[in-house]
Amino acid sequence: MKICLFADAQSVHIQQLVPGLLARGLEVHVLTHKPAELPGATVERFCVPPASLANPRRWNGRRAAYLRRFLRRFDVVNIHFLSDWGFELLDGSPDDLEVFHDGCVIVTAWGSDVSDPPGETPASTDLIRKRVAMLRSAAAVTTCGPTFAEIVARYGGIERENVHVVPFGVNTELFRPSDHQRRGPDHIPRVGFYKGFREVYGAEYLIRAIPGVLAEIPEARFELIGDGPCLESCQTLARRLGVESSVDWLGRQRHDALGRILDRWDVSVIPSIHEAFGVAALESSAAAVPVVASNVEGLRDTVVDGETGLLVEPKNPDALTDAIVSLLGDDEKCVGMGRAGRAMVERAYDWRDVHTQWVRLYERVLETSAVMV
Repeated sequence: MKICLFADAQSVHIQQLVPGLLARGLEVHVLTHKPAELPGATVERFCVPPASLANPRRWNGRRAAYLRRFLRRFDVVNIHFLSDWGFELLDGSPDDLEVFHDGCVIVTAWGSDVSDPPGETPASTDLIRKRVAMLRSAAAVTTCGPTFAEIVARYGGIERENVHVVPFGVNTELFRPSDHQRRGPDHIPRVGFYKGFREVYGAEYLIRAIPGVLAEIPEARFELIGDGPCLESCQTLARRLGVESSVDWLGRQRHDALGRILDRWDVSVIPSIHEAFGVAALESSAAAVPVVASNVEGLRDTVVDGETGLLVEPKNPDALTDAIVSLLGDDEKCVGMGRAGRAMVERAYDWRDVHTQWVRLYERVLETSAVMV
């Protein structure tokens, strides 16, 4: 089977998906605005051909012909992120998506496609209309989790049963607990965060929770990973609250280095305001680290409250403080939640199983599309 992904080749999720598809015998071509090396796959930068004597059509016509070429060449075209590729503007009409009829098109909606992240420019009415048209015109729609599937169905005005849930998975070899004992006699409690410093990820609320944690556990340290537009304001807030000496700002890290860092944490905190899914929660669980997370959308799908972690009210530093202190102060609870999290990921979110789900979905949708032609 020949698959074309319209996607960000630099995305960690795409970089993990592609090798799994290749390992199962699929031919994979990635069309992207952000090229990256994906061994075994063909990667091509998205670029509508310029006008020429051989191709004198206007830009819209050239774009339509360019897109049709991929739909006719591959068995399945899987579009990640809506409205990044120009499918919705064929012949200038946002509702004219007849180009989809030239192939088997699967649309995968990501969080920012349907939920405007706080602090960023909201989608215009016209852009929303275009995204809805894509959802309604695709042969199949996929999302990463059941809660977000409900949101996508309402957004697109489509039946929930027509939205297929294929989760992001976790590399359980990269994220795994080591054999060493985390909590020896000289153990320093460590609380981690690695969502990045954008308003939607709520790092501010974790920093506001730190004084309360230190009042109970003065030796605790906080490791904050990532960069982003809110980093400087968060660092200023830490200084103002007098907790900077207890915080290690680790900066942006390679994804393949995160497993080693998580292995030294006692608690992983995800104070997001919105989450379509919650891969960081699953990666933390895979490393047997209990999670304290906001009780929002996709985090309810990836954190089992009271079993693999604790869900708290979003934007509530006091609730974060209480949850973190309760875990750091109870070794047995921490270890038990970590083990339960690891078991959950192995059972339901191992990337190898997720890759198989993608292949089966491609086969099923392709077969259905062929019957309908």
